[in-house]
Amino acid sequence: MSRSRKSTPAGLFWIDKPAGPTSHDVVDWVRWALRSSQVGHCGTLDPAATGLLVVCVGAATKLAPLFTGVGKGYRATFVLGQSTTTADGEGDVVDEQPCSAQVERGVVAHLEAMVGPLSLPPPAFSAVHVDGERAHERARRGEAVTLPDRPMTVHSISDVEVGELQPNGLLSVGATFAVSKGTYIRSLAVELGRRAGVPAHMSQLRRLSSGSASLDDPRVVGPLTAASLGPAPGGKGTRWRIRPKASPDADRETQGEWLADQRLPPATGLPIPVIRLSRDNSDANALVARLGHGQAASASDPGWAGEPPAQHAVIVSTTPPDRDDTLIVVEHTEGAVRPKRVVTPA
Repeated sequence: MSRSRKSTPAGLFWIDKPAGPTSHDVVDWVRWALRSSQVGHCGTLDPAATGLLVVCVGAATKLAPLFTGVGKGYRATFVLGQSTTTADGEGDVVDEQPCSAQVERGVVAHLEAMVGPLSLPPPAFSAVHVDGERAHERARRGEAVTLPDRPMTVHSISDVEVGELQPNGLLSVGATFAVSKGTYIRSLAVELGRRAGVPAHMSQLRRLSSGSASLDDPRVVGPLTAASLGPAPGGKGTRWRIRPKASPDADRETQGEWLADQRLPPATGLPIPVIRLSRDNSDANALVARLGHGQAASASDPGWAGEPPAQHAVIVSTTPPDRDDTLIVVEHTEGAVRPKRVVTPA
């Protein structure tokens, strides 16, 4: 008899996504392993890209907008001398122009000059909505998709590596980028090519960080394997079999237990201040109960113990060791503290 679906404790997973599956495919695997319908990711990675994918489960899905809005870190490889339909290595080649020695000499300067605010169009093959439909869906039907420029910020570019100019005129450039939310690395590849005077595309991408979450953290879930199972029903996309690399033949129950053991508390890595209130304090206990029921509180409430939250702070009420914390995102304006999101244990 299969295990029945039950409420999933609120939490996060920092998952090292393998190449091939979409971000939604990874979410589907988490749903399947945990037998939970309440799962969502915080920032799409293209199928060919690898790296950090923050996944929320249970009531922590209410926090997805906070985790999605943070800056990201990437390691990317650009190819100058060739452009594609998708601005990455998955598309068809649409333009080729050999790089010269002058392009090779000037590419680092062009790349470093891109640090700062930019206004660039997202790739046509992207998840941007156009009249209620994803841009990539239109592009795959052969429709011409022109997206307006949007603000993108490159905070830093480091560890630049320029490969040797190939006999066919292609030039490979690798770099590590720290960027703002909404920055498309494929757009940066195209922009680098424009500045260098040649077509360009992104050939590889790995997300290294998302806010304070990092692939270097030992709590990252992975490595995972991904095997194609052929076309998905209806011919849309591909079905994938995602499994832990260390135990690819583990059954569903075992995978669910393995994954559940790596769940992080909902407040892990939140990009806003955190205030912890003790359950041992009756005033704090009453304050948390009031906020947890959707009621506003005064900034002078004794439960704050002299430390009312700043705007959009988080209150975590500490509980006995065998229970999760209650997490409340609040907004503090004009002396009143109002709950915006309440994340309670399952």
